[in-house]
Amino acid sequence: MSPQNTAITELDNEKISVGAILAAMYFMCMPLSIVPLPGGFSMLKYVSILVGGFLIGNLFLGTRKMQFNIVHFLLALYVVYSISSLFFLRDERAVVTLRGTFETSIIFFLITSRVYNEKEKNLIINSWLVVGIITTIVMLTATVSLEGTGNRATLGIGGGTEDPNQLCGYFILPVLLCVEKINKKDKLLLFYIILAVVMIYAVFRTGSRGGLIAVFCSVLIYIFFASKASFGSKVKIIFGILLLAVVFVFVLIPLLPADVTERFSVASVAEDKGSGRFDIWAILLGVIFENVNSMFFGHGLESTSVFLANANINNTVAHNHWIQLWCDQGLIGMIIFFSIFVAGIVRVYKQNAAVAISIFGMLFLSMSLTMYAYYKPFWNIIMMAAIDFQINKVGDNIER
Repeated sequence: MSPQNTAITELDNEKISVGAILAAMYFMCMPLSIVPLPGGFSMLKYVSILVGGFLIGNLFLGTRKMQFNIVHFLLALYVVYSISSLFFLRDERAVVTLRGTFETSIIFFLITSRVYNEKEKNLIINSWLVVGIITTIVMLTATVSLEGTGNRATLGIGGGTEDPNQLCGYFILPVLLCVEKINKKDKLLLFYIILAVVMIYAVFRTGSRGGLIAVFCSVLIYIFFASKASFGSKVKIIFGILLLAVVFVFVLIPLLPADVTERFSVASVAEDKGSGRFDIWAILLGVIFENVNSMFFGHGLESTSVFLANANINNTVAHNHWIQLWCDQGLIGMIIFFSIFVAGIVRVYKQNAAVAISIFGMLFLSMSLTMYAYYKPFWNIIMMAAIDFQINKVGDNIER
């Protein structure tokens, strides 16, 4: 039997564990983080308790191999450092944020310290396509908009709504997975082309400038650096993107409300100062550079909200994760957190370029959003970068 046939046989004999199914379910339930339930918890919190409870039990009863990597180490280091920030500021918001970080880290370790086989890998990765499909269908068929955002569309489920800017993070990895399928000329090629177009249209519909930049730049990075296509094929892809852009400009964008399309103009950014972000950043940078201690150690978790309230700014976040992180946890906290980004990209790039580049997308998005533990799209993508998948010793010729 040839090595390729041997590998195919091994793949056929692989089984999907309950743990892998629960991990995939956790990712697919990401939109449920906005669904409020009695007890002050979201529906995703109850899903997390279910998944976490099973995986904890499996630690004692199961025989699955577990292992840790640099992403786990850096996350643990960040959690420990975050605990120390309570010495600088200990109020209710700081405690809530720290508790969220701790809870997210627990489910993070439980899901990612397991080693998954090839079938489980496909299930977990494809769960993100399900996220994209569910989010798009719900968003476009039951359109809602938050008060004060005009006609900008967002996700609404069970009475809960997602911020339009944060919603764009749901689409980064699903769009890249579609681009990957298209690049490999998958048998469902037409389906993935249509799905990618509809998801990108959904991003436009949110009116989020930062979200659009994050998705657009992620796709470009994938095409130029991750795609194994020849130079000629890349030229064709570029022409395809230009053709798609023409379709968006002349067919789809005119379908958007006027107040949404206006947001994408340079004049709009200058007029509203990035929706007030420029003023917020100026205030917080002034606080950061007050003295050496604030530069290196920050003022404590959620101190950003205190400074903004003192400046009569009707906002509780910096709308820039790095400025907020610098203000709250100083240069040290910012470096540790950035190291998680870098470690995730480096360790997963060769095995799964779409996941690695989605982290780049989150890096772009973090310039206009705060990404503490309550923002699940970011943490779930980092989970994907921390997961270890079993590699068959033979059958390297099989397309993965």
